[in-house]
Amino acid sequence: MQSSPSSVDRSAIFRNSVGLFTGALLAYGCATVGSGAPDVDRYDQLVAALADGSSDAWEALPEAFLQRSDFASRLARLEEAQAEARERSDREDLKRLTGDMLDAYYGDLRAHEIRQRLAYAVGETERGDFHRHALTALASAIDASGDGTADNPWQVVSATEAFVWLTGQRQEVAGALYHGDDAEGTLALVLKARRRDQDALRELWFDLTPTYQATRRVLGDDAPRPSELIAARARDGDAAAQTAYAIRLWHRGTSESAVQAVHWLQRASAEGNVIAREMLGVVYGVIAGSRSDEESEQLIDAAVDQFLLAVGQGSSTALYNLAQLYLSGHFGSENQPAGVELLRQAADRDNLDAMVLLARLRYNGQFVGKDRDAAVQLLERAAEGGHAEGQLFYVRHLLSIDDGTDFDDRALQWLREAATSGDSPQAQLLLGTLLARGEHVARDPEAAIEWLKSAAASTTDADTINTVAWVLVVAEQRDLRDPEHGLALMEALMTRDRVAAMNAAYLDTWAASHAANGNFERAVDIQRQAIAVAEAEAERRDDGGPDYLPLLREHLELFSNGQTVTDDVP
Repeated sequence: MQSSPSSVDRSAIFRNSVGLFTGALLAYGCATVGSGAPDVDRYDQLVAALADGSSDAWEALPEAFLQRSDFASRLARLEEAQAEARERSDREDLKRLTGDMLDAYYGDLRAHEIRQRLAYAVGETERGDFHRHALTALASAIDASGDGTADNPWQVVSATEAFVWLTGQRQEVAGALYHGDDAEGTLALVLKARRRDQDALRELWFDLTPTYQATRRVLGDDAPRPSELIAARARDGDAAAQTAYAIRLWHRGTSESAVQAVHWLQRASAEGNVIAREMLGVVYGVIAGSRSDEESEQLIDAAVDQFLLAVGQGSSTALYNLAQLYLSGHFGSENQPAGVELLRQAADRDNLDAMVLLARLRYNGQFVGKDRDAAVQLLERAAEGGHAEGQLFYVRHLLSIDDGTDFDDRALQWLREAATSGDSPQAQLLLGTLLARGEHVARDPEAAIEWLKSAAASTTDADTINTVAWVLVVAEQRDLRDPEHGLALMEALMTRDRVAAMNAAYLDTWAASHAANGNFERAVDIQRQAIAVAEAEAERRDDGGPDYLPLLREHLELFSNGQTVTDDVP
């Protein structure tokens, strides 16, 4: 496997990542559907009113445009004219091409920007002012449509519009990625960009769902799913689609899909896509773990090459990944402190992952002097940025000092955000536990059970699943119990996880689950297995064995007498 070249044509990211709704959609049939002359509709009337100055509703153009039956073929015409305009400098050529662009879609930002410049250059102030106003109104409409986050993306008609709009905001795009959800029927463009006077890249989201849904309206059952659309564009050379397609292949987890993922990431990386470079470095590192020493070293070197290329483009994610390589000791224990410095640099660029890892090192005094005050400040920054692990870490810190007296509404809000994010089963478990106990929050057994079940459902961690099952089957507060669900959790865990099936504590929970459901004979059999495992452990140790062995025997006696276990919420 080879690394990407160090020098790239950065404009290739733009050139090759703009045509999602042209070539691919036309291939699926939009050209045929939209080839007939459409009826005069709201879009035509709006364009006429905007052109003669009787309307200023520029923000209404995208919706009206997408209502046309021929919008896809118009986007194809727009794409062709835009591509040619990027190669031309002659005034007459640009005037002709921008006319084609505006005829295809009157809300095209690039066309108005060029027309404005051409008009002012020859003293046509009134005409220049018209296009300047149009450009400002269209750009303002995009700005007002969201804030660029995943939860509130900006609304654009096409990827091209997103690129051109960012250019007008004095931002440089370093990477692009499509994000499609087949189940929800949504499609987004994710760009990594930075302002021209700043070093740090930011992740910016643009919503393409209205355009995608318009294709579904036109094509009906023949409409491609977002993943099919992305795959088609990847084959056409779209670096954003190649990166997205590669990530989907990588997540399949097979050897064949991994090879294909590397292929597509290499192609996108060669075009300068920083997201592909970040991901390719990670993929090389993961694959290295399963190869021989020599090949593993080559792959790690290739990963470092990719990370360094991405760092040169302003990637704090690549800095964070490089830091992890140093901290792991891959470059020798003497170089581990260099990982801390890389983490500092990434944190200074507002990388939330780096903030949390650096906070953990400072909190524990690992590779750096212990400084819990500095660690907590980093955690607060990460928590404010919505980092689930940082929010959970901060909350646990508060609960660990002064009996949790510093736990306040802000901490509770962060814990709820971490739990709701879906990225932290441990946050769900902690929130469920607090609600079950009524500690630092009003007791709510129904919500507690919901969060506990969510924690177990969203992880394969045996300890988390065991903890949830234990509460559901033995909780002293009866309103927290759901013995059937607890038994189902333990049956699934002990069937699929051989290591868990040989853990005395987990066997104890499994037995208690059967007892809580009235299956005392099965409970006794399993509890005897738990005791046998604990006794075998005691024989291997010199300290008298597990301190829970007497408790296991007490539980066996209860099950033998047809009784269940009752315990406080742990």
